[in-house]
Amino acid sequence: MDTTDKLSSFLTEDMAYFLGLVVGRGTIVKSVEISKLIIEFPFKSLEAKGITKKYDTQIHLSDSLDRIVNRLRKLGLNIRKESNKESKSVVLIIEWHEQDVALRLVNYLLNGEHGDYHSFRIPRAIFEADKEKQKEFLRGFFDVTGHIRTSNAYFNNQHRIYLEVDQRNWFLTLDLYHLFECVEIPVQTINFGHPNFRDPDFKRGPGFWAKEHQVKIFANQFLPIGSYLTHKVEVLKELASLNKPDIGGGKQGKIKIKKKSKNPEENSDKLPDFLRGQHFDHYTELLDCLAFEDKND
Repeated sequence: MDTTDKLSSFLTEDMAYFLGLVVGRGTIVKSVEISKLIIEFPFKSLEAKGITKKYDTQIHLSDSLDRIVNRLRKLGLNIRKESNKESKSVVLIIEWHEQDVALRLVNYLLNGEHGDYHSFRIPRAIFEADKEKQKEFLRGFFDVTGHIRTSNAYFNNQHRIYLEVDQRNWFLTLDLYHLFECVEIPVQTINFGHPNFRDPDFKRGPGFWAKEHQVKIFANQFLPIGSYLTHKVEVLKELASLNKPDIGGGKQGKIKIKKKSKNPEENSDKLPDFLRGQHFDHYTELLDCLAFEDKND
């Protein structure tokens, strides 16, 4: 049994949830005297709007985070909550004045060379953990990055949730896709921050497409994950109840791939080298490219 297997065997649900928050919107700041981990909950991107249920995100987010802070303190973390008026967000700040076991564990699980959510990957220990801990990780990730709004609906008003991934962090989308496979929840689609997906006909001009990646899942399919943020879980339940019971379920047939136009932005320097010059007609093709690159990196 290797070190990661041993870690996954005692990884708690609290720690799995905490890691979901960190991978989603965490930044590690180190100095000689102190190390900080900052997790940002931006108001704008965390709106939850249903048909009859609509909430003041700022008020309900703050209240829910009080309970989350108390939960994470049980991990022995020196954590506090602060409002950031400039960025219109609430942040959780964890501080270490020395290299204790918790900090070493977090650094190890997150692969210490990475310092923020622009490059974090899902720790291998999460993939090796049981399904409940995997769901806790995804719950944390959704709480800090997820959207649940009527405007996210698919055809015939079938409602979806969106998980956002920073546009620079291509491989995290691959990790999320595989983790949802582990918990047997189907991903409906991924809208990559790539010209073939965000501006396939090049109507918006150079660079418009270079935005966050969006992993999309039908609301009823996402119910087993849910949320610890009251306003989010209430809207999730409402919109999930409005979906057709079988939407997103059953065996997926052969994927119909619609050919996309060639786009001059496929050669943009805003793309990583391994994607530059490549064309994709479907999100699964880009996932295959990421998997190949990840395996051979």
